[in-house]
Amino acid sequence: MDQNKPGDNRALLLLVGTVYLLCIVVFWPLVTVVIWSAAIAVALMPLHKKISARVKPSVSVTFITVWVLLVILLVLMVSASILYGNIDRIGIMVASLVHGFTNTGLASVLPTLSDAQFSDMPETMVQLLLQSLLSLTSNVMQSLISIIIFFLSLSMLLYYGEEIWQTLMRSLSARLVIAVEKMAEITANTIYALIIVQISAAIISFLLAIPFFLLLGVDDPLLFATLVGLAMLIPLIGAQIMILFFALYFLSIGNTTNAIVTLLIGYPLLSGWIDFYYRPVMMGKRVAIPPVMMMIGIFAGVPFTGIVGFIVGPVLVALAVTGSKLLGDELQELKETL
Repeated sequence: MDQNKPGDNRALLLLVGTVYLLCIVVFWPLVTVVIWSAAIAVALMPLHKKISARVKPSVSVTFITVWVLLVILLVLMVSASILYGNIDRIGIMVASLVHGFTNTGLASVLPTLSDAQFSDMPETMVQLLLQSLLSLTSNVMQSLISIIIFFLSLSMLLYYGEEIWQTLMRSLSARLVIAVEKMAEITANTIYALIIVQISAAIISFLLAIPFFLLLGVDDPLLFATLVGLAMLIPLIGAQIMILFFALYFLSIGNTTNAIVTLLIGYPLLSGWIDFYYRPVMMGKRVAIPPVMMMIGIFAGVPFTGIVGFIVGPVLVALAVTGSKLLGDELQELKETL
């Protein structure tokens, strides 16, 4: 019987690596979708294990996937209903903002609108929204395929995730298994913290915004709170931009008091402490690395790799910190044996 040779193993590794590389190159437009589905699968894996202890894994996967779909649809429908139901108010806010700062230094960064667009701001807002959506989904068929692949990948990774992981770990040495499992644990905890903390941050911001804008005396605090909550889902800059928009709007209508309160109290309450304390501390507790390192990962990941950098950046930083600790322990052990 023929025995495997080291050269055969290297050739097999080269073959499999080439196939993986070709898959990445050919399906590059879908890499973001796959990364997000993998991240959500990792975050939901503990839930899948608990449910699988009572029912078949296939039932658990179906249940979780359907609920993810329903939650996403519910959030989109409620948000769209609130925003579209208040499209007149949003149009008035934008018009007031543009008119109020037309002859100031801020005019260059404000949207340029014609008199006809100003005369029918609700329709203008709908058109601008449609243009934004079309720019994000220039290829409708590809967008639909991406959504389908997202849910298929999510269900597949939930169902086969453990099996795939065990297959990959089977051929590793005992020492390497310990290191890889440590890094895998850090990666899973980081992804879980990122997704859960991000969603919880948006919910906290939304709940705090309702009484804040109610006390501020705005006509529709629910609309303002919804805008802040949705903006909080955009990493790093979303909530800050929205709060700045509110402050400028208040200035444009001559309500200087509300503008100052929004900046001096609204920003720390609705965004500041969440972005620079709650989010990094909660993530740091979960992944056991300094909160500052988590913020570095987010700040470095998003600008250079887009929305997927919200996951990739912190994960890479967490792995770098963990790898440094593992290497330090290995070198210390080697020093003690000499």
